[in-house]
Amino acid sequence: MTLALGACATPPPMAAAPAPDRAAVLRATQRAADQVKRCYRHPKVSRAARLIATTLHVSYAADGTLIGLPEVVGQSGVTDETAVQASLMAEAARLAVIRCQPISLPPELYQRGWDDFELTFRPAGFA
Repeated sequence: MTLALGACATPPPMAAAPAPDRAAVLRATQRAADQVKRCYRHPKVSRAARLIATTLHVSYAADGTLIGLPEVVGQSGVTDETAVQASLMAEAARLAVIRCQPISLPPELYQRGWDDFELTFRPAGFA
């Protein structure tokens, strides 16, 4: 079973501190994705709806708890046939992020890349 989760760090609002090593940010966001995918519960949807990818914007406090609720910023793979089930896929992604807090990430990267990013859920291969 695989749940493909990708993470994309967004630049911090202010560049007061030097930017962290890009590889370190990518490792940290992948750690977040690995933690969150363990909390994902696939909704009861059609096989075709499992091709829907959902991207969420998430923000975390320094202790790894969410700041606000995850926000759906986009979905791909939605067809006329699966449009009705797109909201179920989005809710499953949101609940995974909520269930998995607090996440454990490097404190030295807080406000320098991992505190505010996007997670993309691609559960197509999930059994």
